[in-house]
Amino acid sequence: MTVGLNVTGSSMLLNISSDVMSESRKEREFKLREKDILSAATTLFLANGLDSVTVADIAKATDIGKGTIYKHFTSKDAVLAQLANNFSYDVLQKVKTIDSTLPAKEQMREMLEMCFMAHVEEPLMSEISRRYHQASFFERLPEQAKTHCLAIEGEYFVILQNIFSKGIENNELPNASIDELLLGAHATFTGALEMLHSKQFHCFSESPSISQERFIKIIINYTMTGLFGQSMAGDINTSGESHE
Repeated sequence: MTVGLNVTGSSMLLNISSDVMSESRKEREFKLREKDILSAATTLFLANGLDSVTVADIAKATDIGKGTIYKHFTSKDAVLAQLANNFSYDVLQKVKTIDSTLPAKEQMREMLEMCFMAHVEEPLMSEISRRYHQASFFERLPEQAKTHCLAIEGEYFVILQNIFSKGIENNELPNASIDELLLGAHATFTGALEMLHSKQFHCFSESPSISQERFIKIIINYTMTGLFGQSMAGDINTSGESHE
């Protein structure tokens, strides 16, 4: 693969070999086909659920052979992994738009709201992401998918570390271990997602039924209280309605 540069007088001719152009076209076609595969898989998962769809179904819906599917993805699990990574990456780009000059508590609340709403608005991707992060599923994935996932999660944790560091520096947060703050926030968020997936928004039989929106507000307020020591009084009353 070569690029020849010929200079004659004041003119410069750039000769690009045909194999470079051909490879570029092949790369574009490969990416477009992969996008088609993921789109078809998403449609099938929405219609039939995650478990009943096969690679053969995806190949048929995309109108290509199974062998071609395997050139892109080693298994159906790898397809699910790519969808989960794409979803996580898209949410990350939204999180990156949060103004880093805001106080730490405002950044944290905005991040929580963005992340919860992404899972609510895209329940299929939320369910795929949930399955993706189960240890038994994650362990059998190709190394490339694992590396991609860990890289994206690493960016989330850097953002949270920056928020917590700023909060500690400005006395918004106690001078605690950032690792412990990360663990607590992550555990609360993932636990709340499990409840969202189960559609069970109360723990005791005598608790009143609440809406999904109200549940998310309660969890965000609870998380903020745990991190920043803010009182939830005035946010939630005994009937579960907001004073806001």
